[in-house]
Amino acid sequence: MNKGITIIICTFNGVDRLSDTIGHIARQSVPGEIAWEVILADNASTDESSEFSEQEWHKYNLPEVSFKTINEPKPGKLYALQHAIKEARYEYLIICDDDNWLAPDYVKTVYPLLETMPKVAAIGGQGIPVTAGAALPEWFQNYHSAYAVGPQANKTGILKSRKLLWGAGLSTRKSLYLEMYKTYPSFLPEYKEKNILSAEDTEYCIRLVLKGYDLYYDAALVYQHFIPDFKLTTSFRDEKLMKGFEDAYVILRKYYAAMRATLKTEGRPDIWLALLLIAPINYLFSFSKKRAEKARDTLFYLLPFRKGPDSITTRIKAFIKE
Repeated sequence: MNKGITIIICTFNGVDRLSDTIGHIARQSVPGEIAWEVILADNASTDESSEFSEQEWHKYNLPEVSFKTINEPKPGKLYALQHAIKEARYEYLIICDDDNWLAPDYVKTVYPLLETMPKVAAIGGQGIPVTAGAALPEWFQNYHSAYAVGPQANKTGILKSRKLLWGAGLSTRKSLYLEMYKTYPSFLPEYKEKNILSAEDTEYCIRLVLKGYDLYYDAALVYQHFIPDFKLTTSFRDEKLMKGFEDAYVILRKYYAAMRATLKTEGRPDIWLALLLIAPINYLFSFSKKRAEKARDTLFYLLPFRKGPDSITTRIKAFIKE
């Protein structure tokens, strides 16, 4: 892979957001020895996001930095992101949502981290909430992580084995991303009753952790997350944001069971035995369908069976073993 950084922006009808996002990227202070480019993945927009973005970028007169727009007609950030990653020229990636404003030192801070820590598969920073002028509601501090703002850990360093990073400002490696989906494409599209494709960041981080890679948080990586007023209402919070997490859990809980059964028991036969004894009891006597399914899936991951209770669970275990 070519050494350098590709910044990826995925957008759907982002004309009202992209000017500031592109401006902050254009104002990156990047040393001359670091090659970099920007790819905007237009995800079936109807507001001329691509044309607008190109016009905005040209205002900054950076001929040495490629700015490329691609069109992904299939709705869903997952598809736009994967299309852009395949198009990326460089090994290191920064995923910048169309409402994220990267600090001027973001590229030059993350580059040496990826260069010097080969076992670190993904790096996250902290988001600072920015509004159009409205004060953050009192309840916001209890939901800040749902909005991808605030610190992602107590201090800079490798995250604990079952803690994950969010997608805003996430930095990773192209080769690793392609490897994680080479044999087993994302399972998120298989839950057709709901649109959970925005959980692609969680699925990716879980796959990395299940394969033994480290996730890293650096408090020096800072971005601002612009939050419009309508997203600061309880109706958006509950009916859109939290409902999306709830829907995604249908698939993600199968991954979480795999993490519990593999990571928690690694090198700990006592914990493995305890889970093996507890899981059947939880399955048989649970009054919650979700809890019973979690116990059932955990038991499958603990034992040497090749075929699980459903297709996704079976393939998650095969993914871990490959």
